[in-house]
Amino acid sequence: MPNLINIMSNNFIAIFLVAIAVVVMLWAVHFARALTKNRSGVSRPIYLPYTLYTVFISLWILSNAYFQSDLLVALGSGTATIMALLANLFSGLAFAFAFLFSCRLVSERNAFQLSTWQWILFGIACAITLATNAIPGMNVRTVDVSGIGNFVIHFGPASGAFFGILLLLVVLTLVNFIRSSRSTIRLKQVKATYMVLGMVGFILSTFLAHFLIPILLNDFSKAWLPPALSIIEAVLVGYALLHNRFYSSRYMVLISFSFIANAALYITPIVVISVQDASKTSLLFALWTLVTGIFWNKSHAMIRRGANRLLYREKGNPVESICNLIGEFRYSTDEAVVKLNHVLNAKSGRIQKVANNAETNVYLSCFEGDRSVLVKEELEYQLKHDRPEDPECLRSVAREMISAGTSLVLPITNDKSEVTHLYMVSKENESDLFSSEEIMGLQRLFDEANRFIVTEDKIRKSQVLAGSIAHEIRNPLTKIKYHFERIDADMFGVENASLSPFASQDMKKIYQELAEGKKAVQLGTRFIDAILDELRGDGISTELFEHYSAVELTTQALRDFSFYSDNHKNRININTHDDFLFRGSDTLYSFVLFNLLKNAIHYFDAFPNSRVNIHFRKSTDYNEIHLIDTGPGISTEHQAHIFDELYTKGKDQGNGLGLSYCKRVMQSFGGDITCRSLAGKFTEFVLSFPSIDQQVHDDKSMAILTDYMMGKSCLVIGNMQSQAWLTAALEILGADVILAQNIKLGFSNLCQQPVDFIMMERMLLEQEVDLVKALRAGDFGYQAQVTPILIYHTPENEDSEPPTGIYASNLVQGHLDGINQRPAFHRSLAALIDEGSLVKLGSLIGKRVLVVDDMQVNRLLVQAYLTTEGITVVQATSGEEAIQKITNEPFDLIVMDIHMPGMGGIEATREIRRLRHDIPIVALSGEYSEEAIIEIQETMHDHLVKPITKQQLIKMLTTWLVQDTSSNKRAKTLN
Repeated sequence: MPNLINIMSNNFIAIFLVAIAVVVMLWAVHFARALTKNRSGVSRPIYLPYTLYTVFISLWILSNAYFQSDLLVALGSGTATIMALLANLFSGLAFAFAFLFSCRLVSERNAFQLSTWQWILFGIACAITLATNAIPGMNVRTVDVSGIGNFVIHFGPASGAFFGILLLLVVLTLVNFIRSSRSTIRLKQVKATYMVLGMVGFILSTFLAHFLIPILLNDFSKAWLPPALSIIEAVLVGYALLHNRFYSSRYMVLISFSFIANAALYITPIVVISVQDASKTSLLFALWTLVTGIFWNKSHAMIRRGANRLLYREKGNPVESICNLIGEFRYSTDEAVVKLNHVLNAKSGRIQKVANNAETNVYLSCFEGDRSVLVKEELEYQLKHDRPEDPECLRSVAREMISAGTSLVLPITNDKSEVTHLYMVSKENESDLFSSEEIMGLQRLFDEANRFIVTEDKIRKSQVLAGSIAHEIRNPLTKIKYHFERIDADMFGVENASLSPFASQDMKKIYQELAEGKKAVQLGTRFIDAILDELRGDGISTELFEHYSAVELTTQALRDFSFYSDNHKNRININTHDDFLFRGSDTLYSFVLFNLLKNAIHYFDAFPNSRVNIHFRKSTDYNEIHLIDTGPGISTEHQAHIFDELYTKGKDQGNGLGLSYCKRVMQSFGGDITCRSLAGKFTEFVLSFPSIDQQVHDDKSMAILTDYMMGKSCLVIGNMQSQAWLTAALEILGADVILAQNIKLGFSNLCQQPVDFIMMERMLLEQEVDLVKALRAGDFGYQAQVTPILIYHTPENEDSEPPTGIYASNLVQGHLDGINQRPAFHRSLAALIDEGSLVKLGSLIGKRVLVVDDMQVNRLLVQAYLTTEGITVVQATSGEEAIQKITNEPFDLIVMDIHMPGMGGIEATREIRRLRHDIPIVALSGEYSEEAIIEIQETMHDHLVKPITKQQLIKMLTTWLVQDTSSNKRAKTLN
């Protein structure tokens, strides 16, 4: 073993060169096989000279290895002279064929026809190479050998001509590569750039080791460097020839550096130890091999992370940046695509569903073979330079991509490997190419994200069907509008939207009411339920009213309001002191506030100094919200009528229904709305609410919270001040509190000490959102993965805008308000408990739900919502079928429509109650009438109003199937 090590150490450079020669020869064999098989895309005029060049480079490397081995000393000067001549012969022929290859490369436009002077120069170079090295003493006279790698070459009289022609060939080859890089085709530019880089490195090393050092220092010990480095040039050129897709330089540096550094980490110690004590090398080598096998992957990953951070900073390399978006597709495909386009620096990008149309069919035909992605630049290059098997198909695809402005098309498949969607994207800068690592990242991404895309597409189909129901609800309003138009045309004959000045006062009044009625039916979809109630004359139902904080609801409404500009938004001031509770509807209160804001903002442009100020006032009998705007004001004459139906003044688009409906809303809350104004000065609206004994309400909330929180454990992550406050607040409720100063430490402890829920400061979440994503991905264990997270903001960040995309996702389950304000904190926590935000994620998996509805679209929508949560859904189309299924199958909950042909929902529920008393039944109905609500309350456990959202449905199921509900709610007596 020591002898073998000594031999290897003495001949290390020779062994290294032989290894390189073998690699280059295998590379040449690979090209030779491509030539013999006549593979598509292989241009013989280009590949043949490159293959011969590679063969001679390999022989040149082998001949140079001789001078770095024991054979140089053993065989003496005579053999060394012959090997020097062979080295010159191989290098000369290699350079000649490299020149021929480069000439072929730039002559593609001329069908690879070379100029006469190029053939003459190639012939002269080959003749000089053969003559000078075949005739003894012409190029190399003798070689003096002093030791391994230590020799001096004495050149003959023709050496100047030989090296001169070689230098000329190298320079002309480089010039040809540079000419090729000036192509108008971006892909060809990249290919030529690779060749130029390889040639420049080779030229510099050759000039340094074969000319500068030998001439100035008479030192030939570095003569092996150019042959060794020639592998880089050969591989870069060959890589550019074989491929139409390339890795970026940074990514190649990342991969090569991390591998080389990791290899050096294990090779260097054993080499050092072997040099110092060769007797122990065998045992150490065996042990070190074992250590390498154990730690190689870990150290390589660590080195790669460091190199990744150094090269790409916080952004990370493209493969990781793209693959990290897999989790985003769980929440929203549209938002994930927006983030993906940003990572790719894309001008546009979308996911197109495959349909039976020309746009998608033309792409699908290309994915039937082994092609996994379509890149416009690659198709254009193949059509121009290669010989594709189906050129017409590729031409049609290229034309379609050019006309659509698409740079890349990537197929997305389902679990049956069927292409269901296409990701179509184009770069911001059209001259930029998609790198291999970007395409690799996209393929990995959609291999994982495809199931989320397919599932969301199914849900969207159901939502479209549900949208048709909403359209049917709007049909009566559309019909009313149509009749309004017919009355207008037939009775008044108005063509220019103005009534004749000679019409009577009664006619004018009727016409005004008719015009306002036409505008009323155009109200937004958010309040369509309230409008339908008004049209039916049912009034405002108070059955679903809840308690709300005036400050919190007003603040939220201001966030939701669509301001025309930031300037308008900044002119709204709110004073949050004197908060109070009221009982009402958040949607209806938003309607009131939106109407008042729209009325005030309407005059902002005409009165640039006007502002809106909102403040709160508490009193014994009534609490008040004051909204004051310093706009034009309202005259005394008009103040008496502003709450009248169909009364409007000063706004062309006003319909006169807003303030009258606001008054009915406030009266349904048990309060009122009044107005006080001074023309030219201000307008003040006062919303009054009956006072609620907040202490009694807080005591009830405290009891409910204590009952729920007793014995629960909570991890609190944040600054010390907020931790201290939350610890005191939670311990009063009976919860156990665990503290952590940062997210990483807190999450790491979850493996040993799981908790029921986590409270986290919002700013920390924004800074370490990747750790939260890792937790949801299961990196900190299953218990941590399903633990709900509530976020809170500290008082100093209370007014800052919440980050987009975080609250809407499943990363966190709720936003906790009221830090340092105990009543507000209790209300916020109680609301989150009621919404099911503190329940372990995935708690509904395995539950069985029966959905009863005669409309298929309703059943499919509910099924689409529930199956994504792991719930088993069984459908029934009628009350009779529901009873039959209940008799034969077990269910955890029933979702029941009210009106169905044959046996309706109420009758079916009573029959089910006779058979089974323990199954919660939830009504799913569009009914708002008091009579219908009373029937539902008497027979069913709860009520969902159509159209529903997934959040509403999941909250309801969580309430009845997961949370600890109160005993009186569970044991509700039903008829």
